[in-house]
Amino acid sequence: MPSHSVLLVEDSEFLTEHVSKTLREEHGFEVDTVATAAATRTALAEATFDCVVSSYELPDETGIELAGSVSEEGVPFVLFTGNSLEPLVDEALAAGVSAFISKGTHATGEMNVFANRIRLAIRAGT
Repeated sequence: MPSHSVLLVEDSEFLTEHVSKTLREEHGFEVDTVATAAATRTALAEATFDCVVSSYELPDETGIELAGSVSEEGVPFVLFTGNSLEPLVDEALAAGVSAFISKGTHATGEMNVFANRIRLAIRAGT
């Protein structure tokens, strides 16, 4: 299976380390990480990614605002949140979010559901 490149946008060092390591070692993804929306835009201007996985709560804006501002890039965008998804869904989909991942239930263990959501978002975007 070919490796997919993922840009992980997360400001928690603990989550960044855990998620990026698990996606690399258990699922074979190539993972770059940034901590802010501004850094995401820079990374997207400098490199090509198969998917962006972004936390909802970022230091400089929300993941939904980020999704809306980079939607023209045509890269699948997965929102990674600990918040309740229901109130976010309509706004997120309108902004270009492709899929959702819960921090509470899917960012532990081998993260099989997490990895599968990324693969499905990439497949749907191609």
